[in-house]
Order: sequence, then C-alpha cells, then structure tokens
Amino acid sequence: MRKVVVTIGIMLVIAVIGYLITGGPAHQAMDIGDQGMMEQQLAVETVVVTRGDLKQTTTLNVTFAPASSVPVIPKTGGTVTKVLVATGDWVTKGQTLFTVDDRHLQLQVKQAQAAYEMASANLAQVEKGASAEEIKQIESTVLQAKASYQNVAAEYQRMEELFRQEMVPQQQLEAVQLQKEIAAANLTAAEARLSAVQKGASQEQLAVLEAQVKQAETALELANLQLGYTRVTAPIQGVIAQLTVEVGSMAAPSLAAGLVVDDRQMKANALVPESYINQLRVGEAVEIEAKASGSSFSGTISAITPVADQATRQFPVEFSVVNSSNALKAGMMGTVYLTIGDGRNQLALPVDTVLFEGEQAYVYVVEDGRARRRNIRVGLNTGTLVGAADGLREGEQVISRGQHQVKNGMLVEVK
Repeated sequence: MRKVVVTIGIMLVIAVIGYLITGGPAHQAMDIGDQGMMEQQLAVETVVVTRGDLKQTTTLNVTFAPASSVPVIPKTGGTVTKVLVATGDWVTKGQTLFTVDDRHLQLQVKQAQAAYEMASANLAQVEKGASAEEIKQIESTVLQAKASYQNVAAEYQRMEELFRQEMVPQQQLEAVQLQKEIAAANLTAAEARLSAVQKGASQEQLAVLEAQVKQAETALELANLQLGYTRVTAPIQGVIAQLTVEVGSMAAPSLAAGLVVDDRQMKANALVPESYINQLRVGEAVEIEAKASGSSFSGTISAITPVADQATRQFPVEFSVVNSSNALKAGMMGTVYLTIGDGRNQLALPVDTVLFEGEQAYVYVVEDGRARRRNIRVGLNTGTLVGAADGLREGEQVISRGQHQVKNGMLVEVK
C-alpha cells in the first residue's frame, strides 16, 4: 500500500512539471519575459553634428630628381693631361674639371699672333712708305710666305686624303686646315704689302690692308678660343655626379665626360589622375614625404603638363622642393599630399558613423529615444571627418558606437 502511495506521488510530480513546461504559468511567464526583451534598450554612443572647415587630400607617389642636371661635354678632343676633381666634389660654374693636351693649339695661337703682327706691320709700312732696301726685304718675305703656304697646302692635301681613308681624325685635318688658312693669309698680306710699297698705297689698298689686319685679329681670337676649350669647365654649380675621364684617356666633343647636378633644389614628379588635375594650381604649396627617412618637406607645384601621358592617361605634374638638409637624393621615392577639395562652414561628422547600402549613404540619429535611419549625401572627406551635404541638421545626435547593431525605430540608450 505504501509503495502505491509513493508511486502515485511521483506521477503527480511529473504531471505538474509537464504542465508547467507545456502550457502552464511558467510558459506564460516566459512569453512575458520575451516581450520585455523585445523592448530592451540598446546602449549606444553619439556625436553631435557640427559645422567646420574641411579639406580633402589625396596621396600620390613621386620620384625625386635634381632641379638641374647638365652633362660635361668637351668642346675639343685630345688626350686628358690633368684631372682636378673627383666624383662627389662641389664645383662652381666655370671651374676647371680637367685639361686636354693643348700643344698643337699653342702653336696655332703663335701662328695667328705672328700673322696678326705681320698684317699690322704691313699696314703701318704702307701708310709710312718703304725704301728700296725695305722693298727687297718685303720681296723676301713674300717668297718665304709663298713657300710656307705651298708646304702647308701640300700637307693639307695629304691629310685630306688620309681623312677620306679614315686614317686620321677630323680634328687633325681641321688643325692643318687652320694652318693652311693662316699661311694663305700671311702670303696674301705679304703680296699686298709688296704691291702697295711698289705702287704706292691707294685708298683701296689701305682698305684691303686694314681688312687683313681685322681678319688676322679674328683668326687670333679664334685660335685663343680653341686653346681655351682645352680647359674643360663645369657647366653649372653643383656636385660632380659622374666623371668618366682619367689622365691619359681620350676626350671627344661628341661624348659626355661627366655629369654635374645641382641638388640644392629638387624636383619631384608624379602622375595625377584626370579627376584631380583641375583642382591643382602652379605655385600651390604641398607637403612631400620621403619614404626612405619619413621626413616631410615643404614644396610647391612648379609645372602642370596640359597633355595626358599616352600610356597611363594621367597628367605629369612637377613639384619643387628645397633640399637644404641634403637628405633627398636623385631617384628616391616619396609621397605628395594634394588638396583636392576645400570647404568652409560645412556640416561634419566622423567618417565611421556613415553606413552604406549600395551607393546610398545613411546614418542613425537619436530621436525621442529611438534610432532613426537618415539618408544623407556625403561631401568632402578628410579621412577622419566627412561633410554632409544634406539630410542632417546642426546639433543632431548621430550614433557613433552601436550603429552597426541598431535597427530603424529601435529603443536606444545614449551613454
């Protein structure tokens, strides 16, 4: 009997528990709890929509190069006799870098000097008149000048044939040609002087002799100029970046013997997309950062190419940078920060408060304790702030934390 009572008690307990689970007051209590959870507030943080000045920037890669880079090209050829500088040396414009063998040009200067002195003496003699003894001396001078011209002419003919056979350089042929011209001028001057003293000087003859003096003077200046070319000088002020000659090597007018760069002022080159190019102006200040060191430099836009690069369809832009610390080197890479938009008194809010559905931007604002979706049109983007062209009012509260969890109309609690 006692076992029956215990069994009945156990069955009653099981029945009560089942009732509570399936449809009793416990289930009703859980339904009421679920409804309470549906209305539970979500804790969020907000920011206030304010007004301010916005500046949108973009970054582009740049490559640094010296503002001036000029090759060193000799104006005459020959064997290098002295090298006075080395790679890395700072030089001034016109400073001698190396010298070329000048012995043949020294002789040409002496010949030109003698021709000038002879022409001047002829003119002075004709103007003064000559004695019989002087006439004989002049006749002897004519014979000597004629013999000298014939010798040089024969030598020039021989060199011309060797040059056609590519057995001598053009420089050597030109040197003999200059000697021939000087000898011809000497002969002409001597013959003119003889004719003048024999016949007496006329105004026409005096004019010829005066012209010969000027011609000889010009030849002397030209010979001195060519002699000066044996001193190869720096074309600009700067640093010797390359020097390819040494004592005993050959220098030629057609080959660069070195390179001088002025890196006190650097230029940085970048390719700018067409969407930004019309926002840039020559003279506009920019910030440029060197990737190697992370150092920042102030620069300006120095040139904007009006034609797009055919390969990239972007526009080459040049920036000027002062390299006072000498930290920038040619070929280094960097980053330029360009201002592509500037707005004043704009409605602004943090970038991360803005959500997107396709291309539609929206935010959640707090109205009467609930989150309300508000479609907006974004403007300038500074990277941290974004401008709201419309859809918001100054002073409204925009959810800045929890915006990804809320739904439109949900109760929220601002912390």
